[in-house]
Amino acid sequence: MSKRRRNSFFQCRNFRIEQQGAAMKVTTDACALAAWAPLASCGRILDIGTGSGVLALFLAQRAPQAQVDAVELNPEAAEQARRNFDTSPYAERLSLYTSDITAFQPQHRYDGIICNPPFFQDATHNSCHSRAQARHNVSLELPALLEAIARLLAAAGTAFILLPVPEALRVISLLDSLGLYLRHQLSLISQPGDAPHRLILGISPDKGQVIEETLTLYCKHPVHSTAAGELFHPFYTRLRCEDPRFESP
Repeated sequence: MSKRRRNSFFQCRNFRIEQQGAAMKVTTDACALAAWAPLASCGRILDIGTGSGVLALFLAQRAPQAQVDAVELNPEAAEQARRNFDTSPYAERLSLYTSDITAFQPQHRYDGIICNPPFFQDATHNSCHSRAQARHNVSLELPALLEAIARLLAAAGTAFILLPVPEALRVISLLDSLGLYLRHQLSLISQPGDAPHRLILGISPDKGQVIEETLTLYCKHPVHSTAAGELFHPFYTRLRCEDPRFESP
């Protein structure tokens, strides 16, 4: 039997994400970040390390009044994201900058920032440079990312970052020194009974109450939980869910 080839694109209801030029493909965790992060009322949103542009496109759909800027260091991935933006219904509100975020100097600050950063610090690096750059913090270490967020966030803004649990705990330990505060923490769990495999942190210069939540992605893989089905239903064209209200063919 021949092995089934994976699509070179990720088809959503309102747009298609071509991802041949992106070192990291679309993942369920990244989609959860983009579909959940409470940024829908923001006027200006920044996507740091946009890759194929998936986070920026999700946010452009969710926040119809927002200008969404995306920064990508890798030229090939940036060109892929630019094409995805141009063919989407949100092209007029999406801007792509090929830049290192530490050198990015916009004329304004952002109400919301979203980022799925390179996070593997000690693991063996992938031999493919672009994939290693996307997966490992060889080009952007977590303290430098946090410094950029502190510089680019508006006073009442919030940044949402997706990380494995050890790296998320390290980020939390660094916040005080940068004048940032933890405001949200969403634990991602694959299936009931599993430990969290990712944390989504919401951080802000504005100190306040910390909201802690948990999202279980699957009732049993590949069938999504009701909560995940409701979250992904506005985007996914194919969705298996324990709740038939959110099923897609």
